[in-house]
Amino acid sequence: MTNDTAVLVVSCDKYKDLWMPFFSFFFKYWQDCPYPIYLGSNHSIYNDSRVKTITVGDDIDWSHSFRRMLEHIPHPYVIILLEDYLIYRRVDTERLNKLVYYLKDKEAACLRIFPSPGPHEICSDNKEVGIIRKGVEYRLSLQSAVWDKQSLISLIRDGETPWQFEIKGSIRTNQIDKLFLSVIREIPPPITYFCTAVLKGKWLRDAVDLCRREEVKIDMSVRKCESWYSYFTRVIAHRIKDRISFFDIGR
Repeated sequence: MTNDTAVLVVSCDKYKDLWMPFFSFFFKYWQDCPYPIYLGSNHSIYNDSRVKTITVGDDIDWSHSFRRMLEHIPHPYVIILLEDYLIYRRVDTERLNKLVYYLKDKEAACLRIFPSPGPHEICSDNKEVGIIRKGVEYRLSLQSAVWDKQSLISLIRDGETPWQFEIKGSIRTNQIDKLFLSVIREIPPPITYFCTAVLKGKWLRDAVDLCRREEVKIDMSVRKCESWYSYFTRVIAHRIKDRISFFDIGR
């Protein structure tokens, strides 16, 4: 079952200082990972026998590099993670395997394993999974997900940033006659991670605190930590957003 599925950690040389923290968390909380693990980069290699680095050459643009990473993976299904998704709870491998099998059985394009955003209607044959409807924002997301690799490649357009890929790619998903699925919000996801540890090139203070608690070393000489002003602004904005979402649900 696991021979046709791989994990791809999408990255680039500019973020190679995150590789050691990422894999420190990864191998601590996913010790029984049954899938081959690939790391995408430009030229640099991560020196760990458990990880195969895919080098795609000079950084022409993000989407061009992403497509080349996928093309180098021989497996038809991929679990996508980004290099600043710090896994901080034990991965439920058995449940994840079942979700991979469900994606294959439904011949779906994607099954999001971190519900951000989550689904809009529950599947009749699986109460832990729902359908992401056509036409909604972020139907395509770079949150962790299991993908049919060819469906994912078909959505990539050279010249796009990750943010453009999510926005414009979500529109392109409407032309694909395949399901887009997600685990529901009401049940803890099989992979729980800090999302995202780096914003605008700087470490988030919450992520730095997490690394210190877990005794994971990070090289603060490579990139700085966000300012206290940025931290408080971000926290307040999230609280306002959460409160608005709460009142919207209650209407």
